[in-house]
Amino acid sequence: MANSEGKVRVGFIGCGGISHAHLEHLAVAEDVELAGFCDIIVERAEKHVEKYGGKAYDAAEKMFDDLKLDAAYIMIPTYAHGAPERTCIKAGVPFLVEKPMGLYPDDLRKLSKEVQESGLITSAGFMNRYRKSVNRARELFQSDTPILMDGAWIGGPPLRKEGDYFASAPIGQWWPIKAKSGGQFVEQVIHTVDLVRYLGGDVVEVSAFAARGFNQKQERLIQNYDIDDAMVVSMKLPDGGVANVMSCCAAMTGGGVFLNVWASRHSAKFTDWAHHVQIHRADEHGVEDIKGDIEPIFPTEDKAFIHAVKTGDPRGIRCSYPEGVKSTLIALAANESLETGKPVKVQYE
Repeated sequence: MANSEGKVRVGFIGCGGISHAHLEHLAVAEDVELAGFCDIIVERAEKHVEKYGGKAYDAAEKMFDDLKLDAAYIMIPTYAHGAPERTCIKAGVPFLVEKPMGLYPDDLRKLSKEVQESGLITSAGFMNRYRKSVNRARELFQSDTPILMDGAWIGGPPLRKEGDYFASAPIGQWWPIKAKSGGQFVEQVIHTVDLVRYLGGDVVEVSAFAARGFNQKQERLIQNYDIDDAMVVSMKLPDGGVANVMSCCAAMTGGGVFLNVWASRHSAKFTDWAHHVQIHRADEHGVEDIKGDIEPIFPTEDKAFIHAVKTGDPRGIRCSYPEGVKSTLIALAANESLETGKPVKVQYE
C-alpha cells in the first residue's frame, strides 16, 4: 500500500552500516517516505533522522505504535533476529530483512511458517539473485542440471589498524564472535551458498571442515576474535550433483569472490563481488560474457520490494523470507557439521 501521495512509508529497524546500502537511494526515491528509524543505540537513529528526516526511536514497538508504516527494513546483527520480524507480523507490516536471517535453526523454521501464515509480503537481502549475469545462467541451468559447483569468498583477517572496516565500524563488535555472527561462512559466504541453491536447488546434505589458529598469530587481530579462519563445505545437490564452497578470512593476498558451475552442456564462471560471468556452451565457439551490474545492486532489490508493497504483487521479489531462511539453514548446518564431525542433512521444515 501507499499513502495519499503515492509514497510507501518506511521504517528502519537497525541503523548500522548495512542500512546505508539501502538508504542512499531510498532517500531520493519518489515513491518512498522515510518515516522512522529505531536502534537500541538511539543516537544512531537520531543521526539518520538528521540526514533523512522522520522520527527516532529506541525500540521497534514504539515506532510501530507511533507511526503508520507501509513497510519496514530490518538491518540488525545476526544474533538479534526473531523479535523484530515478529513485531512486523503482529503489526501486519511487510518487511525486507538483510541476511543472514539468524542463528537458531528451530526458531528460523518456526518463524518461516509464521511469515507464510501471515500472508505478508517479505524480501530477504540476497541481492545477487537480481543480477542479470546470475539470472542468465539460471535460465540455462534450468534445463541442464548442474553437476559440479566450486565457489569461495576469500579475504583477510580483521585487524586493529586504521582503515580496517571491522576495527572502525560497529560490526567489529560482533562479527568476529562466532556466537553472535555464526562465523564468516554464515555471515558473509552465505551469499554464495544462496547462489548454489538458486542455480542448483535445495542442498540435501553438508560436510564441513575448518582451519583455526592462523589468525591468532596476527599481533593486531581484532579483540574477541574466535571464528574459523577458513572453512571448506561439501554439499550434495538434490539432482545428484555436488558443490564445494570455501570461506577464508586469513589471506592478505589473492582474495576475492568466485563461483564456477559445470553442467553437461554449459559452464559458468562468476568472478568478483559484481558476479561477472563467462558462459561456455558445448560444441559452440566463443563465450557469452556478461559484466556484473555496473550500478549498485541494492536499488534493484529495493525497487522490487517497494513495487510489491505498492501493488500487492510479490512476483518481482526473487527471495522471500522463507526462501532466505532455507539458505541460512544450509550455512547453519555447516556449523553443525563442524561441531559434530559428521555429515548433516539439511532440515528445511
